[in-house]
Amino acid sequence: MEVTAGLIQKLVDENATRKLDQHDYRKKYDGYASRYAALESRMDSLEKERKEIQYDIFSGFLAGLSETAELPVDFNEKLFHRLVDYATVYSNGRVVFTFRNDVEVGTEI
Repeated sequence: MEVTAGLIQKLVDENATRKLDQHDYRKKYDGYASRYAALESRMDSLEKERKEIQYDIFSGFLAGLSETAELPVDFNEKLFHRLVDYATVYSNGRVVFTFRNDVEVGTEI
């Protein structure tokens, strides 16, 4: 996408500084714009697929965890950092943990 955006910018700059045949310019521009739109659509599709895979992995983890008779008592920092993206602490004592798959879980402290 960056390369295609660069090609579009270069073409626009060239059109602004030199007298180009506008039919040829428009044809090239439309081709680059179509390529960019296709790449953007593919990127969105891959991002959606990545999130679905992360959700499936996390759901499997939670399912396995729920089948465990006892939860581990010891805090595991590595596991925490692998699961939690960030935590938001509010002034009213509420904490919302946002997991790496964009699931949010809130609690009161």
